[in-house]
Amino acid sequence: MKPTCPSCQNKINSTDIKNTIKKGMFFEVEYPYCQTWIRLNKTLEVLKKLGVSLLLITSLLNIFSIKSEYSLVFSTVGFVGIIIAIIITFFGKHETVK
Repeated sequence: MKPTCPSCQNKINSTDIKNTIKKGMFFEVEYPYCQTWIRLNKTLEVLKKLGVSLLLITSLLNIFSIKSEYSLVFSTVGFVGIIIAIIITFFGKHETVK
């Protein structure tokens, strides 16, 4: 699913994006047709990074067999984390940067 530009409502093709700025943990991209800077909603961006972090942490705990009696719990938490990140990546709303 391609995101749409919040200002002109056109579909955004990721190969058309040339300008990107990283501000802290947030990324902003310039939409090439209307020159509007957009980003993923801040709350959704934090949840996405949290989901990926959960997957990373729980995967490392399972790989190194730390507290192996909890490996099923770690795997479940990691799976939930990556599902959250995937849903936000595909269905998250973008907003215009002011």
